[in-house]
Amino acid sequence: MAAFDLHTVLLMSAVMPGLMALVMFSLGRSFPTNIRGVGNWASGALIVSAAAILLALRGTIPDWLSIIGGNGGMILSTGLWLIGSQRFYGRPPAWRFVLLMLLVGMTSVAWMTWIHPSAPGRALCINAILALIYGRQTLLLLSHGRHDASAMFIGVMFLIQTAVTSVRVVTSIGSGFSATGLYGRDSIQTVYLATGAFMSLTATVGFMLVAMNRLRLQLEQQSLADPLTGLLNRRAFLNAHREEREKMMRTGGLLSLLLIDLDHFKVINDTHGHVKGDEILVDFSERAAGMLTWQHHLSRWGGEEFAALVPGLRPEDVFDLADALRARIARNENPALPAYTCSIGIACTASGDATIERLVKDADEALYRAKRNGRNSVELNDQAVLV
Repeated sequence: MAAFDLHTVLLMSAVMPGLMALVMFSLGRSFPTNIRGVGNWASGALIVSAAAILLALRGTIPDWLSIIGGNGGMILSTGLWLIGSQRFYGRPPAWRFVLLMLLVGMTSVAWMTWIHPSAPGRALCINAILALIYGRQTLLLLSHGRHDASAMFIGVMFLIQTAVTSVRVVTSIGSGFSATGLYGRDSIQTVYLATGAFMSLTATVGFMLVAMNRLRLQLEQQSLADPLTGLLNRRAFLNAHREEREKMMRTGGLLSLLLIDLDHFKVINDTHGHVKGDEILVDFSERAAGMLTWQHHLSRWGGEEFAALVPGLRPEDVFDLADALRARIARNENPALPAYTCSIGIACTASGDATIERLVKDADEALYRAKRNGRNSVELNDQAVLV
C-alpha cells in the first residue's frame, strides 16, 4: 500500500505542473517584454511534470530511462525555475551554474548506475545538487520578493524543500538508507517524496501568481502615467491631491498648485514639427522632475500644460521654487532642441479650502496674468493666504 501511495503521489504531482505549464506558455506570450522569466518557469514546470512521470514509472520502464531521465529532468527543471526567477527580478541568469549541475548530476548518476551501482550514492549526489539549487532559489525569492505575498510564500516553500532535501542528503550517507531506493518505506523518504510533490504543485501555481501580480501592478502604473512623458496623468494627479489634502487637513498647512504652460508651443509645433514638439515635452518633463521631488506630484495636465502639487510650503517658498524651475527651463540645455520657455501660475491656500476646483481656478488666473505680462514669468494668485 505504501508503494502504491508513493506511486500515486508522484503521478498526481505530474499533472498540475504540466497543465500550469501550458497556461503559463499561453499567457506568457501576451505579457509585456519587460516581464521576463515566465517562459523559463513554464519550461521548468513542463520538464518537472515529465520527470515525475518517469520516476513514477520506475519498474515499468527501463531503469536507465527512469533514473537518468527522471533525475536529469529534476535538475534541469529546478535550474530553469532558478533562471526564470533571476530573469524576472533582473538578475544575471546562472546558465553556467545550471549546466554544470546538470553535467555533474548526470555523470554521477550514470557512473553509479552502470559502472559502480549505488542507490545511496545516486540519492546523495542528486539531492545535494537539488538542495544547492533550491537554496539559491530561496535566497533570491526571499530577498527580491519581500513586497509580494506570493513570492514570499514560494520562497518559504523552497526553504522547506531545501531543508527536507538536505536532511535526505545526510540520511543517504548513513548505513540506514533504504535499500529499496526511491520507494523506500522509511518515513524520511515518504516525507521527502510528499514535500517534493507538493512543491511541484505549489511552485507552478505560485510562479503564475507572481507573474500575474507583476502584470497587474504594471498595468496599474501605466493607467496612472502619461504615455509620452511618464509623468502622472490627470487621474493620478487627482488621487494625489485628494490624499495630500486629507493629510494636510489633519496636520494643518498650505496646499499649492503650479500650473505650467510651455510658451508659444503651437508655433514650435508648426515650425519644427510634432515629433520635435514631443521631444520638447519629454525634455521639459525630465528637467522639471529633476527640479521637483516626488512629494511635489508633477503631472501632465493636458497638451503642453503641466501641473505640480506642492504641500506644506509658504507662498514665498513656492514662488522661489517655481521661479527656479522657470529659469532652468529657459536655459537651452539640449542643443538638438529649439529653445523654449514656460509660464507658471501659482495658487496657494489653506488645506480646508484647497479643493481641486479652487486651486485650478486660482492657478489658471495667475497663469493668464503671467502670459499677459510677457510670458517666461511666474505669478502668484492674489488669493494666496497663510494658515
